[in-house]
Amino acid sequence: MPEPTLNFSVTCPDCGLESVSEIPIAVIANDLLTGKNLRLYSSCHDRYWTATFTEREQLRQSLAQYSASGRAVRASVRSLDIGGPEA
Repeated sequence: MPEPTLNFSVTCPDCGLESVSEIPIAVIANDLLTGKNLRLYSSCHDRYWTATFTEREQLRQSLAQYSASGRAVRASVRSLDIGGPEA
């Protein structure tokens, strides 16, 4: 059985291009609960960065929406507006 994942929009910190990123729900939940750095990825520049406080809060809200929806395999969040590092 495939691992449940969360799809969400990210904005490349290099060029501002929005794309969809996917992370296993267990990884997101663990990193949020333990305070570990949560790494986001943008494919256009093959760039990883550490999620900011705002990005983490948006992911926390997305997980709450996922949980409330009762979906068992995938959650798709359309407009999270997750960007790169805050200036």
